[in-house]
Amino acid sequence: MAQVRETIELLTHILNENGCSKLKAEIFRLAKFDKDEAALVLWKMLFELLYYSKYGVIDEVTIRAFSELTTEELVVYVKQEFQNLGFLSKEFSHLPNDASSGSRELLLAFAWLLCKQNLIDKFMDNCSSPIEDSSLLNELERNKPASEGRSLALSTSLSPVQKVQQLQLLNGKLRSSLRRLYSLQREKAKLQHRVNECTQGASLTPDMPHLSSLEVHLLRHPQLMSKIMTLLEKDNVRLRHMQEWRDQEQVFWKWMESVLELKVKESPRNEETPMMYYNIGPDPVSRMNEARRKLEEAILRYEAIIEQIEEMWETKRSEVSAEELDGLLDLLNMELSLQRSNLAMGSSDFFMLRDPTFVLNKKDKKKTNLPKHSERLPTALGPGDDMGMPAEISTEIAALESQMRLLETEVARKSQRYTFDLERLSVRVPGALLVQPASCV
Repeated sequence: MAQVRETIELLTHILNENGCSKLKAEIFRLAKFDKDEAALVLWKMLFELLYYSKYGVIDEVTIRAFSELTTEELVVYVKQEFQNLGFLSKEFSHLPNDASSGSRELLLAFAWLLCKQNLIDKFMDNCSSPIEDSSLLNELERNKPASEGRSLALSTSLSPVQKVQQLQLLNGKLRSSLRRLYSLQREKAKLQHRVNECTQGASLTPDMPHLSSLEVHLLRHPQLMSKIMTLLEKDNVRLRHMQEWRDQEQVFWKWMESVLELKVKESPRNEETPMMYYNIGPDPVSRMNEARRKLEEAILRYEAIIEQIEEMWETKRSEVSAEELDGLLDLLNMELSLQRSNLAMGSSDFFMLRDPTFVLNKKDKKKTNLPKHSERLPTALGPGDDMGMPAEISTEIAALESQMRLLETEVARKSQRYTFDLERLSVRVPGALLVQPASCV
């Protein structure tokens, strides 16, 4: 137990050195046994650590915010921030907003934040040497009393024209200040470069071949050396404490396991209780319940209509009357008969539908007309003439043959499709017998 107390005291020293409010190790012991007097102190510590994890510092803004916020506002803010970070605990979200109890849950939340956000590593990263802090250059200037300046606020008693003139005056002063700031920035860069050139070869740090501006300033003002030494000693103490924490960290986490075991022992978890809890207010829950109730009523109201529509659809799909079936068979027979008739007429009587075309032999230029009688045709042509089949007749014959093949293919396809439809319809009609037409046999 002595080692645990030393480790917790070391942790409180680290927290105090990095800006947190004064904290004692006794608060952690009281929180383990869920004592109410430790709750408010832990709420304040969680608020400060959340601010540090977000902005990297605990400054006057944190102190002023804690003093201006009410206890309920501070508790609600901490709960929301923990939930945004991923800490979804039902017990933590149900803690009272007056910070009257729940110190053990706050201790567990602190341990989760310490591990999840790597606070010790952030403390160590922000621990920099005051030698490298250029803010001490203006230490003397900050101690001087500030000169009283005239108020530049717009007076309510001025006329619109005077207000415009005053705004123009302020604009001119602002532009003049910006030009002066730019010139001072350039002058600072020149002086910095001159200092670096003059101190080339004299260095206190291995990564710089010259002295910094702060080091030169300290050489000119030796009275500031005592303050720098004090800051260095504080930084060394902080670093030593964090190094010791690395060596004793496991002791603290073992002790936190005992805190968790004590919680489980005193309040066993119900199996039906969800592991995660979303901190949702009562108003959204009531609205969601009302919307769910309206949705259920709409489903029940339209369920009967939907079932009726589905039954009608199934009836229309499965039932076919005898008259509809006879009419469909007649249409199919008529279509098949027309297709076969067109195919037969196309093979025998196609030339009767159009006038034949004759072409003269190109070698016989004197003859302009063919003989009228068919028996004189061979004599007029002569046995020695090379009269072949006319080109247009050959083209028409090839076209007719192609069309016949297409018609035969189309008839076969439609015959198979209509036969399949007849078989499908005959299965649906009870007692029906499929008899194919004579033209299909």
